[in-house]
Amino acid sequence: MTIEPGAFIGPGVRIGRGSTIQSGAILRRDTILGQRNRVHATAVLGDDPQDTQYRGEPTRLEIGDDNVFREGVTIHRGSTKEEGVTRIGNGNYFMAQSHVGHDTVVEDHCVFANGVLIAGHCRIGSAVNLSGGAALVQFVTVGRFAFLGGLAGCRQDVEPFWRHDAVGDGCRATPIGVNSVGLRRGGFSEDVIRMLVLAYRILTSNDKGGDLGLRVRALREKDLWCDEIEELVEFLRRKGAGRYGIQRRRRAPTDTDEGVE
Repeated sequence: MTIEPGAFIGPGVRIGRGSTIQSGAILRRDTILGQRNRVHATAVLGDDPQDTQYRGEPTRLEIGDDNVFREGVTIHRGSTKEEGVTRIGNGNYFMAQSHVGHDTVVEDHCVFANGVLIAGHCRIGSAVNLSGGAALVQFVTVGRFAFLGGLAGCRQDVEPFWRHDAVGDGCRATPIGVNSVGLRRGGFSEDVIRMLVLAYRILTSNDKGGDLGLRVRALREKDLWCDEIEELVEFLRRKGAGRYGIQRRRRAPTDTDEGVE
């Protein structure tokens, strides 16, 4: 473990073997880092949640192994509105000035490009790629192997395996296809990718209106079914059943919640 001169390590911080904390990095308090993490200058991990109702209660930030936090990254501890924990998994890469809000869960092997903004209470699946300046409002869930284009904004859940981007003059994230590049890098077979591409066309077509059941029936009739498509369909069902297209909501957001709208 290496802690360079000028780094700040606050109370309740634990740092795993092989980690490096550079000069000017701040680990504020009650933060647990696993092994081989690298925290660059001016990154701030474990500061108070940006929640106007927070009154100094004990909360924490838990970080796994092999993550990189570049310059100016900020990741806050949990609030008291869920479990009091913000969780970061393993092998994630957070580029400069990206932010993760309180009570958010980031799984494994995600890439956050410069300036990505994640509000509180979000859920980010494994192998997600978020391009520069992308932003999520509170309570949004992003499915695994999703890709989000630069400067795109998400007010609703983001489907797994799909690419989303801002379309036209707007900034709202819109599905534009299957994340074939990410899936190949992730070791998915060409057969699975082909089925996901065909399934995307059916699931986003206009000929069946908004009836997910009819679209699923069409998938089965064309023998387009595998574990990944089943996962995608279940995600769409939860998204459709949730208020505002957000599936994981323990309570309605309030004006005191951190957001990026």
